[in-house]
Amino acid sequence: MDPRIDNGLRESEGFTLFFVSFKTALYITLFVLTIAMVVTVLVFWNIYIIDDYRTIKDLYEAVYGHENKVPIGSRWTVLILGSAFLAILITVLSIFFANVLRGNRFKQQQRDFANMMTHELRLPLSSIQVFAQTLQQRAVDPEAHERFLDGILSECSRLGLLIDQLLKLQKIDHGKLPLQRVPMDGARFLETFVAKWPRPLALRIDQPARIDADPMLLELAIANLVTNAEKYGRGSVPELILSHPKNEATISVRDGGRPIPKKYVKRIFKKFYRIPNPNTRRQNGVGLGLYIVKYIASMHKGTVKVTPMETPPGNEFSIHLPALKA
Repeated sequence: MDPRIDNGLRESEGFTLFFVSFKTALYITLFVLTIAMVVTVLVFWNIYIIDDYRTIKDLYEAVYGHENKVPIGSRWTVLILGSAFLAILITVLSIFFANVLRGNRFKQQQRDFANMMTHELRLPLSSIQVFAQTLQQRAVDPEAHERFLDGILSECSRLGLLIDQLLKLQKIDHGKLPLQRVPMDGARFLETFVAKWPRPLALRIDQPARIDADPMLLELAIANLVTNAEKYGRGSVPELILSHPKNEATISVRDGGRPIPKKYVKRIFKKFYRIPNPNTRRQNGVGLGLYIVKYIASMHKGTVKVTPMETPPGNEFSIHLPALKA
């Protein structure tokens, strides 16, 4: 990809994030100031009513004596009604600003998605264009010719994977992702997966387990976890682990990358979410892989979670599924 295009995309993305963050900060500031103003009015309202009550009480007792009760219960009614009105006003303002911030976050997600899609589509297209133009404009030796063709096929495969994820997302959003479960042996399934994977993988069977799952969807979920482990594992070989704690089967994918900060552990499974750091931005992807994994796990009445590890450093993504009795 042309560095000028890539730098331009990054500058545009940085400006967009700054603009959205500024708007969010502005909305929060306005909300805090408004609430502070309303609370201040409420305090002064109470002070005024109480001070007025004391003045009238002193005058009444001076005229009629201390033994007579001051007949100004209506003022307490006014105080209560005024306080209730201000409480309702605070609630309405809170709901209004919450909706504004929610709409702002939705627009931010749309912008982030547009930026990511632009970057993800331009990168392989630019590579394909460079390879094709090189083959067209000058003669190359057979080895380079083969390498350029491999590059074109690799980038086409990358585009196909991106389109496939978007189609899967569309089916998920419309509830049309089919589920066809079959009983299968977990260990044999993972052995077949590792044998078919084009790059090295480690496999560890702690405890055999039988599961009732859709082979194609489960393979897609594990493939997404393995792809992430390869991208962020800092060159480590991903390790697949099968265990059978209690009544569930656990399929884990462990990498040797930097441990995910705890504040991002729950967010990374959200749609289009990517951890905001330079290393993540340099990697391809649009933040759909882990969302699809979570959805596939839920379709099987299971769960998915990530466990950051300090020693040895890395992350372990685990899919927990109900296990069949042997």
